[in-house]
Amino acid sequence: MSVDSWTGAGKAPAGTTATACASYAPGHQMHYIHQGQALRSPSLRVGGLTVDGDRLLISLEDGEELVWRHHDPARLSDVLGLFPTFRVIYPHFHALRVGPYWFNCAEHAFVPCEPAEPDDT
Repeated sequence: MSVDSWTGAGKAPAGTTATACASYAPGHQMHYIHQGQALRSPSLRVGGLTVDGDRLLISLEDGEELVWRHHDPARLSDVLGLFPTFRVIYPHFHALRVGPYWFNCAEHAFVPCEPAEPDDT
C-alpha cells in the first residue's frame, strides 16, 4: 500500500480504517491539539518497534519495553516502512511519532472505531 492510497479524503482502503474512523479516543485518530500537547512534552527515542495485530511492541533505547495499541495497524506498518529509523514516543500523551507522521496510541485496550458520518456531497 502506498502513502497516496490512504491519504485520499473520505476514502479508506480495504483492510484499513484510516479515514473511516471518527474517534479521537486513545488508539484512534490524532487530534491537532493532542499532537501539540505531546510535542511540548518529554519524549523518548524508540530502539525497536514491532506491529503485531493492533498491538505495538515498543523497545526504548534504555531497554524498557511497552505495549501500546492502534486501530489501523496496516497504515502504521506502511509508515514504519517509510521511516525505519526516526521513531519517538511521548509517553504522557500516548503518542508515537514516525518521521513526520503522528499516531494516537492506547496504553490498554481501546474502544471500537466510531464510523465517520457519510459525506452527502
